[in-house]
Amino acid sequence: MATSNYRQIGQAIAAELAAVPEIGRVHAFQRYAADLARYLDHFRWEAPDGRGQLRGWLVTREAAREEPGSFSGSQGQSFTPAGVNRRTHTFLLFGVMGLEDGAASELVFQDLVEAVCDRFRDNKVLRLQDPSGQARVATLERLHPPQVDAVEVRQFGAALCHAAELRVQAIERIVRA
Repeated sequence: MATSNYRQIGQAIAAELAAVPEIGRVHAFQRYAADLARYLDHFRWEAPDGRGQLRGWLVTREAAREEPGSFSGSQGQSFTPAGVNRRTHTFLLFGVMGLEDGAASELVFQDLVEAVCDRFRDNKVLRLQDPSGQARVATLERLHPPQVDAVEVRQFGAALCHAAELRVQAIERIVRA
């Protein structure tokens, strides 16, 4: 049976996100807790200077669409041969960081968002390759660079935070059985 490697793709995206300096805590799935304090603990991070802050990201798949092979893509996509489906996963990268007006935290957070985008512009990262150039996910064709869909201030639990929603599309080729 032909299967998708969406989980491995999401984990590899989370690993690349975690490689961004001072990104905070990174989770490869949506976190939940019955208690608000425990939920916020998933995003508590200790800065290099020892101060605690809410700063974290999660990666979760929002959607997936699939098209059969044996066609030439209408949006500049490459040819997909018969017997191969092309599946496009949309992953949400959701980030939060505690707001500190006196420390100009908006600028720090905006820089962090740009650092994430910079990380995903690298050709090895767009193909989720390890440092030696080997593919981490054999079925992955490529990632699209992240789209920044929202950067705003939100109430996150009891804390006022900067929040960002970035979306990354991952194109996977699945050989049909």
